[in-house]
Amino acid sequence: MAKKLTVEDILSDEVKREMNLDEKTFVVLDDWDAVMQSVYKVPIEYAGYTQKVGDMKFLKEMIDSLASADFETVKRSESRKKQMQQFRQTLSMYYNLIFLKGKKKTGYGVLIHFPRLKENPERSGGIALAAKIVVEGAKHTTSLERGRFDDFLVEVKPYINLLGDLYRQSRKL
Repeated sequence: MAKKLTVEDILSDEVKREMNLDEKTFVVLDDWDAVMQSVYKVPIEYAGYTQKVGDMKFLKEMIDSLASADFETVKRSESRKKQMQQFRQTLSMYYNLIFLKGKKKTGYGVLIHFPRLKENPERSGGIALAAKIVVEGAKHTTSLERGRFDDFLVEVKPYINLLGDLYRQSRKL
């Protein structure tokens, strides 16, 4: 029986693609529109999203890594693409950071999903699914973490802004 594609598979595959890993993936996606189209087609299971986004371990790791500048190179990708024409009631965003230090490569990817948008979308609640992939030599590990938020503007956007500021600061070093 074939494995059913999940949003976790899509996120992990996207982080691997951003990390330039030569891995077999469940789905090959060339651009962000294709990633988002896949996310919209796959049912998202909302169970397990009990932790608040501000308490997510991966978020703290990304902030600490950028703030300490304990890496040789860093790469960031993001999509702030607003809702697609055919999907007016939901919204998804994607962010990732890839750190390289010596032979160790660490990639973080976060999919932020708003299942029901309010009139002011930034005040909507939703979930964040984070993936962390660590590669050392031929070994790699993948971990997932889930978080939720009630108000994107208050609970998530400050972290996105902080990560963006720290990333830009690291580029000047």
